[in-house]
Order: sequence, then structure tokens, then C-alpha cells
Amino acid sequence: MLHQPPKPPYLWPVMLSGITAISFAAVLIKSCQAPPLAIAFYRLGFASLLLLPVFTAKKGFQQLRSTDILWAALAGLFLSLHFILWIYSLSYTSVASSVVFVTTNPLFVSLLGWLLFREKPGIRIFLAIMLVLLGGGLIAGRSSLSGTANFGNLLALGGAVMASCYLLVGRYLRTRMGILPYITICYGITAILLLTAALIFKVQLWGFAGRTWMFFLLLALGPQLVGHSAFNWGLKYFSTPKIAMLIITEPVGSALLAWAILRQMPTGFEAGGGLLILAGVYLTVTEKPVRATPL
Repeated sequence: MLHQPPKPPYLWPVMLSGITAISFAAVLIKSCQAPPLAIAFYRLGFASLLLLPVFTAKKGFQQLRSTDILWAALAGLFLSLHFILWIYSLSYTSVASSVVFVTTNPLFVSLLGWLLFREKPGIRIFLAIMLVLLGGGLIAGRSSLSGTANFGNLLALGGAVMASCYLLVGRYLRTRMGILPYITICYGITAILLLTAALIFKVQLWGFAGRTWMFFLLLALGPQLVGHSAFNWGLKYFSTPKIAMLIITEPVGSALLAWAILRQMPTGFEAGGGLLILAGVYLTVTEKPVRATPL
């Protein structure tokens, strides 16, 4: 079982800022007039470029071990696959359905975290997962009869598996590696892999409208640097299942933003599903840690 250091007093404000930031991701992506791979590349590329001067100024490279670099690169691989699958899913299904399926990762994280790290989830976590899956099913229900939407939902589910692997590697590294070195290497590797994929598939990477470039930058600043980084930071203080459960508040925020900005009106199923998801999150954040037998 991984060591859990004392929680700082500002832990929950940071987590709430991360939840707010990632809720904007789906709406910003829907607003970009660019291929999915280009969106993913510029999101991570701009984030990496903003991090690199800070990392260099703090002489972060001198503190890195080769094994840590390899693990961070593996996290970057999983993150790149997560983004590719999820962003492509938004081309086939609704914002609400896509975000719900891609945030089913608490199920995978809980099982793998138990096997790998002996982070045994308590009964409240399992009940919370059931509530989240039920809520996700309600939110995604409107597209369940559409073959195209089902394909998009399947892509998003694959993105959930990759996100789970990304969180588990991050959980392992954050107990021994600072947040700045970790996210700089992880995001940088992810950007390089996304660029490679875009070049292989001959994806357009230039000639976009100024409005789209603005959305690229907003994706880097908000959902990536604030959102993802907040959760990566929190991996040092929370178990992986708990972080994964906090992330699943994203569908609720994304659905509300899609309603306000994209005029995608939430259905009664989406409203009911959102309440079930929030109930699951409440069970998660109020659960007391459960210790397991060490490996």
C-alpha cells in the first residue's frame, strides 16, 4: 500500500478548481473547428511550452532519475491514447454521453489499484461506483439506440481505460516525484506522441481561424494546466479510486455548460443521472480510509 502523507489545508480548494476547469473541456473541444488530433496536440503542446521555462528555471532535469522519466513517459503514452479516443468520440456522440463514458474509470481504477497497490476500496466506494454507473447510463440513454452514438460511446469507454492506467502510473510516481517534473515530462511526451500520430495520419495542423487558436490555448490553460494538474497533484494525498471518483463530477458540469453555451438541453434522464453522480461523489469524499494488507 502506498504511503499517504498528511493532507494540506488547501487540498479541497485545489480539487474544486480542478473539477471546475475540466468541466469546460468538452464544450471548448466542441467549439474548435479543427480535427480531433490537432485539438489534442495543441492542448498538450501549449501546456508543455508554458511549463518548460518554469521547469528549466528550477533546474528540474538535475533532480530526475532515469526510471522516473520512463514511468512518466508511460503515463504520457496512456494520456495520449486517452485523448485520442475521447476527442474522437465527441465527433460521434453527445457531450453528455461522451463525458459520462470516459469517466467510468473509477471502476477500472478501483480494481487495478486494489490489485497493484493494495488500495482496498471501502463499501462506500463500491456503492458510489454503482450510483455513478447508473447515473451515467441515464445520462447516455438518449443516444443508446443510435449506431453512430454507440460507436462514439465505445471510443469514450476505451478512453476511460487509458485514463485509468494514466492515473495509476501517476499515483505511483507522485509518491516519489514532484508535481512540476511529473507533469512537464508527462505532458511533453503526450504532446510528442500526439504530434507523431497527427503527422502519420496527415492531419491538418495549420490554417485554423483565430477563434480556434484561442480555444486551443484555453484548453491548455484551463482543463489541462489547472484541471489535470490539480488531480495529478492530489494523487499524492488521495488514493487513486478517490481521485477518479472526484473526476466524474465532470459530466454534470459539462452538461450544464453545454446547455448554457451550446444549447444542448439536458433531458430528464440527464438531470436524474447527474444527481446520482453527485450522490456517488458525496459517498466517496466522506469515506474514511480503509487500510489493506501490504504486498
